Amino acid sequence: MAFFDEGIYDPLTGALAPKFFYESSKRLISWANRTNRQTSVIAIRHENLSDDELIKCATDLNSELRGGDLLARMNQKTFVLLLIGDQLGAEQLIFRLKNVVKFNLEFKSIELNQGEDIVAALARLGV
Repeated sequence: MAFFDEGIYDPLTGALAPKFFYESSKRLISWANRTNRQTSVIAIRHENLSDDELIKCATDLNSELRGGDLLARMNQKTFVLLLIGDQLGAEQLIFRLKNVVKFNLEFKSIELNQGEDIVAALARLGV
C-alpha cells in the first residue's frame, strides 16, 4: 500500500493526510489573514521509529495542540504542524513538545510571510 492516499487521516497515526492538510491549511491561513493574525509552521522530523513508537509520538504531539492547530503526517519521517501564532508562539510550542514527546525529534519552525501559501512555506522548511 502506498503511503499517500486519498483519505483524510493517515491510517497509522491518525494525523491529517497531506491532501486534506493542504485543503485545511488554505482555510486556516485565510482566516488568520482576515483576522490579522500570524501563522507559523513547524516541521517535525524523526528517524527510524517503529510503528508503535510512531503512534505514541503522534498521540503525544496531539495532546499538546490547541483546537485550531493542524497536524499532518507528510511522509514517512516528517510531521508538519500549522498553527495560529508568530515565531515566538511556535518556539514556545516546540519547547512544550520537547518536554512531552520522549522521542528523538528534530524541530524547525518558520513564520509565514504575508500572502505566502503553505506550499511555499513548506519549501522554505525543506519539506
